[in-house]
Amino acid sequence: MMNNYSYTDLPSRRERLFTAIRLPAAIQESLQLDAGMVKNGLDFRKWTDHRDYHITLQFLGDTLVSDIGHLRKALRMASTGIQQFELQTSGWGTFGLKDAPKVLWRGVDGELESLNLLHKRIVEATSTLGYEAELRPYSPHITIARKFLGLAPGNEDKGIYGVLPEHSLGAKSWIVEDFVLYVTRLGQSPMYEVVDTFSFS
Repeated sequence: MMNNYSYTDLPSRRERLFTAIRLPAAIQESLQLDAGMVKNGLDFRKWTDHRDYHITLQFLGDTLVSDIGHLRKALRMASTGIQQFELQTSGWGTFGLKDAPKVLWRGVDGELESLNLLHKRIVEATSTLGYEAELRPYSPHITIARKFLGLAPGNEDKGIYGVLPEHSLGAKSWIVEDFVLYVTRLGQSPMYEVVDTFSFS
């Protein structure tokens, strides 16, 4: 499947790429509502544009434009034989120090065995092109905000988790039918542009 991404750039140009599961608009909007409920209580340096909400599969890093064709071929092979599966958003969590987290995220639940299989297939396919898997275990999540600055006035006694709601609003589950290759456009909003989509069907 072709997208709006253009290959008119010089072959020697590098693009920052990663593979991910793109969330349906209804899920993105539901998470946006949830984020809105905590923004007044938590001060983060950057809140993710809801159109950029996704589940990262593998970060690939700076890649030559001339190599993207080979990468697309490997990812298409990785999608072969993968069946559609269901995921749903789950609770809140953080990465980093408990009182000064680097990342605020929402978790992922559902058919995680299928998600982990997809991640494994992608890592194996891209390793033949020289891409390396992360050393830390795969931990699927949806990044909501980055770089905690502090609790808003009036919430100091609650702590971070005292501000986060127990229940979410709106849609929660969806069927995953494909994954995408994203390019990062720093300074733009939304920041991620689809290079190609890889369907399971």
